[in-house]
Amino acid sequence: METRTNKSSKCSTPSTAPFRGSEGYRAAELAAAGHCSEAFYSRMGAVLRGALTWRLAPAVILAASLLLGGARIARADALTNKADRAIAAQANGHGRVSVIVTVEGNLTAAREHQLQALGCDVYRHLPLVHAAAVQVPAKNLRTLASLSFVRHLALDATLKKCDEFTVEHTGADIAFKEMGLTGKGVTVAVLDSGIHASNDDLADANTGRSRVIAKTSFITGENANDRCGHGTHVAGIIAGNGANSTGPQFFRTFYGIAREANLVNVRVLDEKGQSQVSTVIAGLQWILANKDRYNIRVLNFSLGHLPLESYTVDPLCQAMEAAWKAGIVVVCAAGNAGRYNDTATPGLSNEGYGTAYFSILSPGNDPYVITVGAMKTVDGVRSHDTIATYSSRGPSFGDFILKPDIVAPGNRVISLAVHNAYLEQTYAATNSVPLSAYSYTKSAKDSKAYFTLSGTSMATPVVSGAVALMLQKDPTLTPDTVKARLMISADKWAFPNGQPDPATFGAGYLNIPAALASTVVATQPARSPKVTADAQGNVTIVMDNAIWGERAIWGTGITNLNAIWGERAIWGTNAIWGVNAIWGENAIWGENAIWGENAIWGENAIWGENAIWGENAIWGENAIWGENAIWGENAVVADLCQTAIAGEK
Repeated sequence: METRTNKSSKCSTPSTAPFRGSEGYRAAELAAAGHCSEAFYSRMGAVLRGALTWRLAPAVILAASLLLGGARIARADALTNKADRAIAAQANGHGRVSVIVTVEGNLTAAREHQLQALGCDVYRHLPLVHAAAVQVPAKNLRTLASLSFVRHLALDATLKKCDEFTVEHTGADIAFKEMGLTGKGVTVAVLDSGIHASNDDLADANTGRSRVIAKTSFITGENANDRCGHGTHVAGIIAGNGANSTGPQFFRTFYGIAREANLVNVRVLDEKGQSQVSTVIAGLQWILANKDRYNIRVLNFSLGHLPLESYTVDPLCQAMEAAWKAGIVVVCAAGNAGRYNDTATPGLSNEGYGTAYFSILSPGNDPYVITVGAMKTVDGVRSHDTIATYSSRGPSFGDFILKPDIVAPGNRVISLAVHNAYLEQTYAATNSVPLSAYSYTKSAKDSKAYFTLSGTSMATPVVSGAVALMLQKDPTLTPDTVKARLMISADKWAFPNGQPDPATFGAGYLNIPAALASTVVATQPARSPKVTADAQGNVTIVMDNAIWGERAIWGTGITNLNAIWGERAIWGTNAIWGVNAIWGENAIWGENAIWGENAIWGENAIWGENAIWGENAIWGENAIWGENAIWGENAVVADLCQTAIAGEK
């Protein structure tokens, strides 16, 4: 995903985190809104900035009263209980709102008639998540929420794409040279802006036929061709074979990670890299319906949108979970919202501009999926690589899921170009690749075959390609085992000063040979854990033994948190917490806790009129969700911002 330079929704990365880095978090504002105590956010912020330490806690970690201290409990109406914050803010507005209506059971004809009676125009059915996308008059939102069969209302938000990697920095060259692994026989679905399928780098080297074996478009009135350039660039990172840079006239060849993998092109973004959640879910439904026909084992999703609600009710997260549980490894971009403020000089580092924790985009905030952050090379030596400052940081907002899960190269990546597409036309001056960069020529012309992009959009397909190699080696692997092996085998990473930060680096830096050598087996869901801070300011990872097992993390062979996050994470060796800790029935995530019925979402609480999401507050008029804001009216986007697109040195 790429980083923002202006406030247009088409080319911007949201500052999703209501927390500051070097400037200090908005702890007072959150506390005043009734979310948690100011002291809690100050402690959490200090830890994430490295002032304190990450650690493992005893069985019962923290009482609910600590995290919820000071939270205002208020009576909420049906809209407040059932709707995400963006919809609740529009209830008193004018015009029509695009909403995803999740229902109990199925949307029967009788129920759809009730929706129509409220002026709802049903424009897409989404049976995968028991929902429908509708346009509803804003004045009828409360009545819509009050219908007994309506379970949840979510904004049909706009998604953005999330944009130097070298094969050598991941070990993919070793997988090819020493193991002969190329991803052959494995299909990766690319849910993006389309793929330019006639590119020679995506052809079968023996037959010349395209390895894009199927295509479909969910952009009304348009085919699956890539008019943006984002999806083709992603596809090249996954499966490019370097045909356009192979031969005696070239001294450098641009290979993808899994150079013989097949691809399925599912276009859900327009030429500027935007779409809506309902469009993406429709694409997901097609993938699930055709996964066996095309042997789709991996889904690459280099897009995202601002989290509007808990992942447990977010339609996009729930759709991704459905794909995961159907046997597809889902790989998502973390987002490019890691800078609290945009840099004044795109292409350079952003010291002094602040680090935005709690900035993971949806659906990367879902604990099932593999969420990928972006690394950058410093001097060509892998051990010197570090995080790209625009890469979104965890934990996830509201749910406190520890993300990203892993990091991979994503800065200034050279991959496939689409001539005259939106990205090439817009960023040719800064992102073109000179022919002289890889061929023996004196020409000053730029390549028409390759282009440079940066962002977590580019790091994500690196991991998707790695997954294709793993599945070629062992087709029996489940998504949970794939995730566990990637995380436990990742090289444990820290900042140059030795400070670890799992909310930045996750389980570590992708190491493909180590992942291929791993033999661990996940016998339980490999869900990313939650984190919290204790009274002393130590951040703690939290797992429920009912989910993770009595003595193992994710199952056989994974019994030590240090094996996943490394010794420097200082999380100790005892991995299990009691049932009544954070995940417990009466603890943080209980019925009346953060996402509970009468707590954070209650009237006059965190989403109240003049609170965090209130008028003129963080999400107020002309702010992130305002009229002239970053995300525009209804955005799911490919996150094309200038700073990330240009990359950083």
